[in-house]
Amino acid sequence: MVIFWYISDGLSSVAGVLLIMLNKNFSTISNCFPLVCKTIETQCGITQQGPVARYELDQLLRQLNAKERLLASKFYCQLPANVGSFRVLLQLQQLRILTATEYILSKEHSEQLQVNLIIFLETEYELLANLFVSAAYDAESGMKLSAILADALGNLFTGLVADPKISNLSYVDPLCSALPAADAMGVCMNMHLSTLLELHKAKDINEAFASFSAWINEGVDELTFVKLLCEKLFACHHQEALQVLFKQSNSENFTNWKFYLILVQSIASTCNSETTAFMKKYLKSRVLHMATTGCLTSLLHLLLTARATSACTMDIHSNLDNYAKWYKQNIGEMSYLLRPEHFQMALGLLEESLHYESELQYLEIHAAIALSPGGRIVQAYKTKCRAYLSQLKKGEKA
Repeated sequence: MVIFWYISDGLSSVAGVLLIMLNKNFSTISNCFPLVCKTIETQCGITQQGPVARYELDQLLRQLNAKERLLASKFYCQLPANVGSFRVLLQLQQLRILTATEYILSKEHSEQLQVNLIIFLETEYELLANLFVSAAYDAESGMKLSAILADALGNLFTGLVADPKISNLSYVDPLCSALPAADAMGVCMNMHLSTLLELHKAKDINEAFASFSAWINEGVDELTFVKLLCEKLFACHHQEALQVLFKQSNSENFTNWKFYLILVQSIASTCNSETTAFMKKYLKSRVLHMATTGCLTSLLHLLLTARATSACTMDIHSNLDNYAKWYKQNIGEMSYLLRPEHFQMALGLLEESLHYESELQYLEIHAAIALSPGGRIVQAYKTKCRAYLSQLKKGEKA
């Protein structure tokens, strides 16, 4: 019997079981199918595949009928991961026998799943691209794949926060080339942005004000993988990335301030003039929004975002000058943009915001820049601003 010959030939019992399961349709399985399974298993155990071995496997796989292709894919999924497994998977994918997506979904509940995905991110770029394309277009499994990929990215980025040298994100360039359209890139970009934001949660917005400079310095000096993503993966999509970041950061109870600010700063330091103009326009619109809604959180978000967009050089003094220029044009001269009642509302919010400030250099800018058109209410605010600045300086000396 063929089944007996197949199992006794030293092959995995898994393949024998698969054949037995299909004994009612056994006539559709050719006598060469056991050789295909044996070759797949053998090739998975070989580190490097020579051109002859690759050609032989390719020719064997091309001879399979529909039933055998299904069996071969199931057989492969049952094999333990080995040194050549993903090289073989790529051949199976290229011949449309088994895709990386189908393979990963078959391992959804396996402890090996995230290990496999880290390998994809490090070396198996074509297989990785298949996952991102499926996440974008597969109506049935897209959400599940997105969650699986987000977990993998989270593990990678968490590792990079602890040790920035563990990966150079070499998957980024091949992935950018492989994704077929803007919507697929959009899904990929959103996944990366959301995962990055989740790497840190602030206790409250006070922490964001207190830690702003430290976080920006950390992003520039240590967490360089964020800037790399902004330079490469988001390179042609900076405005879209900013729209995602602005929307998420304005959501209620937002706590992901650290990587929001690092991402905005990284984009600001690498973007083109069109994106710079986009950021300026957005910030001006937020001045109007803050004043008309009377929302303190909106003002706090505006001040932090303006600082991040201003920190676009490697020179601290230049960055502070950029912020001072922005503050003068947008806050100092906001009376030209606002109705009188909205101007008074904005002044009240600025006064409320004083107690969130904890970095002297920014508060000194607020205290130094005049607010047009002057008057008693402006002077009252400026007096409180200088008093709070003096209080902070005394606390710093103490």
